Amino acid sequence: MARFREGTGTGLVVALGSLAIFSLFAWVLVFLLWIALSIYAIVEWIGDGRPSAIAVLLIVVLLVGGLVTLAGVGFGLIGKSLTPQKRDRI
Repeated sequence: MARFREGTGTGLVVALGSLAIFSLFAWVLVFLLWIALSIYAIVEWIGDGRPSAIAVLLIVVLLVGGLVTLAGVGFGLIGKSLTPQKRDRI
């Protein structure tokens, strides 16, 4: 039986691209968390000085949710642009 290898190169490119994008998202998340928690620490230092676990949890949830939403929108737009347009049958 013959082996079909037409999609091997494309599959490797997609896999490496996905690995790069998701690794980049992880570093962006770490950077944004560092910035947000630093700002929160400065605000708490100026204010009453009692950190709140709920506030930190809310910062983390909002940042992760926002990044996942932005990634989904971006992937959807890329997928929509790569999908061939339907043509009318005559």
